[in-house]
Amino acid sequence: MTRRAVLGAGLFIGSSLILKGCQNATDSVSSTQELIVTTYGGSWEEGHRRELASSFTKAHNANVRVISEPGLEAVAKVIAARTSPPYDVILIPEGPMFTAQAEGVLQEFPQDASQNYASILPQYRNQGLAPMVASQVLGIAYNPERIKNPPRSLLELWHSEYRDRVGIPSLESGLGTTFFVELARLEGGSENDAEGAFRKLTQLRPNLAAVAPNPGSLATLLQQGEIDIAPHWFDYVSGIRSKGASVEWVAPTEELASSSSSLQIVRNSGATELAAAYIDTALSLEVQSAMAQPPYNFVPTHQDAPIPEELAQKLGKSPSDRLDEVVFIPDWQAINPNRSAWIERFDREVKI
Repeated sequence: MTRRAVLGAGLFIGSSLILKGCQNATDSVSSTQELIVTTYGGSWEEGHRRELASSFTKAHNANVRVISEPGLEAVAKVIAARTSPPYDVILIPEGPMFTAQAEGVLQEFPQDASQNYASILPQYRNQGLAPMVASQVLGIAYNPERIKNPPRSLLELWHSEYRDRVGIPSLESGLGTTFFVELARLEGGSENDAEGAFRKLTQLRPNLAAVAPNPGSLATLLQQGEIDIAPHWFDYVSGIRSKGASVEWVAPTEELASSSSSLQIVRNSGATELAAAYIDTALSLEVQSAMAQPPYNFVPTHQDAPIPEELAQKLGKSPSDRLDEVVFIPDWQAINPNRSAWIERFDREVKI
């Protein structure tokens, strides 16, 4: 037995617990007591290093190597090297999560052995897989020095006063797809009926100043004054504002479209119990409460963790309230089969 295997044994309370499907795992990633995990850049990376990895290391005396990797790229790498994956745990949003599950590169999460699974809100649980660890909500970011009367509805981005001032994300990003699906819903459609969204985006051309490939580049355009308004995540905007960016965020009067991410065990990681314990730490009240605070401001999935105070204020709620009634969770299992065709059509029809 390797040092990693020894370390992994008995990380949950009750050392006799056996994780499902672990018996044939090989130590393909590393032979040391090190867990290799991915996270996204920005606030995700900062929070996972400071709050999650440090808490896990303290509790389990294990090293954690945190790699910044977009979810889609992490999935592509574990699919390409499925028998010897580069990571033990990957952070992925809903769309890539269902893709990875279909490809058979994710390990079942031991829900019965988890100390925190039962405390995760039902809408964030995944059958067989680990629950979501945090959620982001979509609103409207704007430059307060140039926009004195910010819109309150995503549909107000079409108003003539915003001519040549609006930026939107590409559909290749999770932000772009979430915005697109929310637009379809506001136009009477759904994940399976996006004609209204395409029609509406075509009508946005007079106001459209930029189409950004990802949330980071969209924020950069906003900071540089090349656009003045854009649909964007609350946590992302509050994070860059805390570092000096002149940008504000307003909650739309519609439901808040959201995107959630989960940490998943990679099949054949060879450290599945250690990986499961790392994910269970991410689901804990301690870590989720910390990640809901500035500068991270993620919406927690733990039923007892507070929602970000600033977001609560914008919604007229208290941090102890839940957001069930105002959050729209897109159906990514319906989105995934349509997404490639949407991207091709978006690139063809949505031009500046």
